[in-house]
Amino acid sequence: MTHTISLQKLGLVLCAGLLLFAALLCASCKKKSASGYADSDPSYPITISVYSMTTMQQPPADNKIYKWIQDNLHVTFNWDILVGDKDQKIGVMIAGGEYPDILHVDSTKFYEADALIPLDDLIEKYAPRLKKHYAEAWEKMKEDDGHVYTLPVWGVVSGRDHSTWYGDSALWVQKEVLKEFGYPKIKTVDEYFDLLSKYKEKYPTINGMPTIAFTILTYNWRSFCLINPPNFLAGFPNDGNGTVDPVTHQYKVFLYQDISKRWFKKLNEMNAAGIIDRSCFVDNYDQYLSKIASGRVLSFHDQLWQFQSAEYSLTNQGMHNRTYAPLPIVFDESIRPRYRNRKLPNIGQGIGISVKAKDPVRIIRFLDAQLDDEVQKVIGFYGILGEDYQLDEQGRPYRTQLQRDQQEDEVWKLHNQAHLWRNHNPKKDGSYADGWPTNIADWYHEREATLKPEDKELWAAYGVESNAELMDKDPPPNPVWFPAWQISPPDGSEAQIAWTRAGEVYKKYLPRIILARPAQFEELWQEYVDELAKTGLEKYEAFMQKEVIDKRIQKWGSKNQ
Repeated sequence: MTHTISLQKLGLVLCAGLLLFAALLCASCKKKSASGYADSDPSYPITISVYSMTTMQQPPADNKIYKWIQDNLHVTFNWDILVGDKDQKIGVMIAGGEYPDILHVDSTKFYEADALIPLDDLIEKYAPRLKKHYAEAWEKMKEDDGHVYTLPVWGVVSGRDHSTWYGDSALWVQKEVLKEFGYPKIKTVDEYFDLLSKYKEKYPTINGMPTIAFTILTYNWRSFCLINPPNFLAGFPNDGNGTVDPVTHQYKVFLYQDISKRWFKKLNEMNAAGIIDRSCFVDNYDQYLSKIASGRVLSFHDQLWQFQSAEYSLTNQGMHNRTYAPLPIVFDESIRPRYRNRKLPNIGQGIGISVKAKDPVRIIRFLDAQLDDEVQKVIGFYGILGEDYQLDEQGRPYRTQLQRDQQEDEVWKLHNQAHLWRNHNPKKDGSYADGWPTNIADWYHEREATLKPEDKELWAAYGVESNAELMDKDPPPNPVWFPAWQISPPDGSEAQIAWTRAGEVYKKYLPRIILARPAQFEELWQEYVDELAKTGLEKYEAFMQKEVIDKRIQKWGSKNQ
């Protein structure tokens, strides 16, 4: 039996097929489509799930600031805090397609996996505070498709910048070491290690344990502490895994450059002299922190956020003299240090809303509401008026000595600060509309009241008023492309594979090079460079060159910032 289909029916079938195809096409391209989410009650109670890559503890149920957020903003958090390998965790989420509402972003992995929704329309319609907050950085926040997916959570300055804090890369040295020798002006690598050698020789033990003159954090992705020093010692700013020539804008990985050879040759010599912590190459992160918290580690290269918990521990143990001061060490005195940068938004790093978010409109409204000045004071660096600070007769905020002491008590902070959310939320940096600094500690009277005698003495000896000034009183403008460390190649790309292979090589060879006999250095270094040449690093360099030149200099202009 034969069947016939009229032209009219055929047309309907074709039309339906085209509509289905269009719907499927739209769904597959939802990453690049405008947001069309249903409106919702702007204040209904919601639990927002958050993936965090921090190493912080889960907030206890009785934390007063999270209770305040729940009572006033009607939001409760459900935290998924990273345990184990970061890349493996992200890979599992992407493979399963299951995500919490908010994702902590530090690379392009989630964007490339279509795990994030575009935020442009949501912010335009529901978030006037966010729109104003990111106005100057907005164009830089856009991905290649022209949409914004990630909200930077650091470096967006409003009003006057009052901060005197420094937490970026440095060679950090115990304050007690500097005091012992009359606060000498240490500028070069040779002077630096000479100081450490003299102190260790004079004090072979500290607190009954062998003195460690110099340790290195080499564990998993934190191993940038192993490879980054040559970049700074040579006077380059923090452009991640390479250097950018300020004139030609040529990008080169520094792993094989002469500046790295110079640094690792010095470490090799210092190891032979007994200055290097030989067990650091097998230590994990907790062991690294434990050593620092013991008070017997004199120095290391790192960023403050990685070891700050160990510093708090030292202070709480009555060993503030064994906390650390950053030094802008360079290879020789002809080099201008470029450790300290001018503040700028942390582009590509922050939070995004996932494609699995239950109610993106409610979430963006919350993110906008928590950017209100008075809310920022509570969840940020002031706390609750009457409990965490008071107002004097002139209306200026101040703390009692007990309240100041609480700011250094890790147990108290766990129960009374929203420290975890404060590391993930869009936040104001600088000053509020009423002129208040965004951190109560930056009020002059509060800062003076909280300074430790050891810090006052050290800064006075060097003619500065903060660690920031100790590093650089007036840092030059940031290069227009800066910082290139925000750039990372897509997963599975030739550039990403090349860098992964290079990582395997340097993690294998650099410990051997440092621990080898000095007579073996040249041979091992050449072997290392030869192995790096087999990884395809030129593909990684080509990718970074294109990103630095095409995506930043050409789009953002040539004027430094």
